[in-house]
Amino acid sequence: MMIKNLKPQIIFIICLLAFNTTYANNAEDVPRFVLALGRFHPLILHLPIGALLLTFFLDIIGRLKKNYPKTTIKYALGFSSFFSILACIFGYFLSLEGGYSEDVLDLHFWTGIASAILITALFLLANKKEKQAKRLFFPLFVTTIIGISVAGHFGSVLTHGDNYITEYIKPLPKAKTITHIDSLNMYDDVVLKIFDNKCIECHNTSKRKGELALHSKESILKGGESGDVIELGNAGNSMLYEHILLPISDEKHMPPEGKPQLTKDEIWLIQYWLNRSENIDTKVIAMPKSDTLNKLLNKYLVFNKKQIEEASFSDIQAVETTGFLVRKLVPNKPELWVKFNKDSITKKSVKELVNLREQIVELDLSNSTLTDDMTSEIKKLKNLEKLNLSNTDITDKTLLNIKESKSLNTLNLVKTSISDKGLESLLSSIDLERVYVWETNVTKNAAEQIQNKFNVNLNNGVSEGFVKITQIKAPVLLTKNTLFTDTLSIKLDPKLKGTKVFYTLDGAEPDSTSLVYKDPILINATTSIAIKAYKKGWLPSETKKEDFIKVTHKVVDYTIVHKPETQYFGPKKLFDFKLGSENFKDEKWNGYLGNDLNTTMDLGEPKTVNTVTVNCLGRSRDWILFPKNIKVFASSNKTSGFKLVGSLSIVEDEKQESTLIKKFNVKMSENTKAQYFKVIAANPKVLPKWHEGAGNPPWIFIDEIILW
Repeated sequence: MMIKNLKPQIIFIICLLAFNTTYANNAEDVPRFVLALGRFHPLILHLPIGALLLTFFLDIIGRLKKNYPKTTIKYALGFSSFFSILACIFGYFLSLEGGYSEDVLDLHFWTGIASAILITALFLLANKKEKQAKRLFFPLFVTTIIGISVAGHFGSVLTHGDNYITEYIKPLPKAKTITHIDSLNMYDDVVLKIFDNKCIECHNTSKRKGELALHSKESILKGGESGDVIELGNAGNSMLYEHILLPISDEKHMPPEGKPQLTKDEIWLIQYWLNRSENIDTKVIAMPKSDTLNKLLNKYLVFNKKQIEEASFSDIQAVETTGFLVRKLVPNKPELWVKFNKDSITKKSVKELVNLREQIVELDLSNSTLTDDMTSEIKKLKNLEKLNLSNTDITDKTLLNIKESKSLNTLNLVKTSISDKGLESLLSSIDLERVYVWETNVTKNAAEQIQNKFNVNLNNGVSEGFVKITQIKAPVLLTKNTLFTDTLSIKLDPKLKGTKVFYTLDGAEPDSTSLVYKDPILINATTSIAIKAYKKGWLPSETKKEDFIKVTHKVVDYTIVHKPETQYFGPKKLFDFKLGSENFKDEKWNGYLGNDLNTTMDLGEPKTVNTVTVNCLGRSRDWILFPKNIKVFASSNKTSGFKLVGSLSIVEDEKQESTLIKKFNVKMSENTKAQYFKVIAANPKVLPKWHEGAGNPPWIFIDEIILW
């Protein structure tokens, strides 16, 4: 009865929209209200899809249980029919904006209309009582489900590209190996990857906003409805670059507001490519050298992952018998550091190294009687990265022997008889990062020219004022877990041989009077460790600090006000003692978009808490900020009586663009004893003015709350 009463209104609405469709089709300029209605297409189309699938489910259940809900199915099909027709009309309005592939658009359009007709036919059949209609109903229902699925597929192709559904079904294509920056093609290997991340969703073969596609060289050179979008050699005169620089609130800004924005580094690379390219296929080798360029392009290099087998005990023993020390670079890893440790070396001794050709990564033959005729076997060491030949009797002939050592990146030739010619010949064959040539036949002028020509860090001696003293790198913390419940062994790796590491256990700056690291450091309480490396002839390293927290209180229950966003959901991760990495997608982080973290924790019984630590991630380029402040409340009652017992204000560093993980320690009032603790980490709510996404809600990411 209700549907009969609504029929005139429904028919009137459909007729009115049909009139608008005819009017829009014949008008020279599409009216704005028609385009506005078109934007409702993505919202409306989900109504008939959801209703139809639910109706199909009810139909099957009703048939199986012999309790068929005829009236419910009839109403549901009427709902689906009306909104499917509405979705078709609004979809047509949306297509008038342009920017879509005509072929795919036609397929989506006609399969959508066919689906609407099939749904309407189902609705009409549901009112029939004839047996023939009943027999036809279910096969037609199955056909309708297939039809609406096909229409939906073509819709996803229009919106997201032709591989949207199959993107994660197909195996990842193997990336071509690029190990040297000069080999990069600026468009194919760099710019296209930027476009693929931020632009191609709206500018592809199926969806061409502004008639522009950016998925290939041909399409970008073709331009869009406004003509050419790039001018090689002039970024300032390129429409594409101009639109990137527009304020995010400008309707012409690309990518549009709400979409992932280009980072400052990505914008810099696009500008550099446009300004320095004579043609779209320009390789980096043809561009002027730039430290900034090299730094930014490093992440676009692709290396084949080395699979190294463990060396056999007999092979290691054979090498050690001839006078070598053999040590693992990292415990439980196959890579080896090897050093000759006797007075006199022979060709036979060096030849034994071939048994460890896969495993030797660092080789030290310094201060030995090594000569050119002994070095021919070195080229067989496949994964050799660092080679020390200092203070030996080698000449340029040895450099010829190592020209095939493609993995080599650091070479020490101090106090040898190598010359300008030999060094230049070597660097023409392999790409080294650092070479030491003090007290050799390499002249100062030649060293300067070679350094500039091959972009190598050539250390030719401090006394000549050619190279500044290098700062040694900070030791590596091998102990990754910074939370513990009993005792913890902290291991350090100085990396460079002959390095002395000093440390403190109270966070104070280490110096030569501090404790010296010799064996793993054993701790049984919360400790703030600071470490610093010293080596003769080098500047001291930066101080590395890390807090190792002994967790004394376990959370037995909790409540949380705002759940994390679905893709980063898992509040229990806040209390599992597992810290996340710099990758916020590693399934250890809880992400909150625009919301605060507000959780109340139950410790099971009243306990004294001195500090509450909240571990947070900051990555401003991905719109992830640190909380504005963190407040801690305590109570003996789960639902009331909470009093503020500690707070910490946090100021965001607008200059910091890299990923940071910080433990924020909130100190409690003296003798804070309670069973229930509430922690509120306040989301800044809007991105600040200095941020490219200013005004939009930011994320906060938190992976652990520790009470101790």
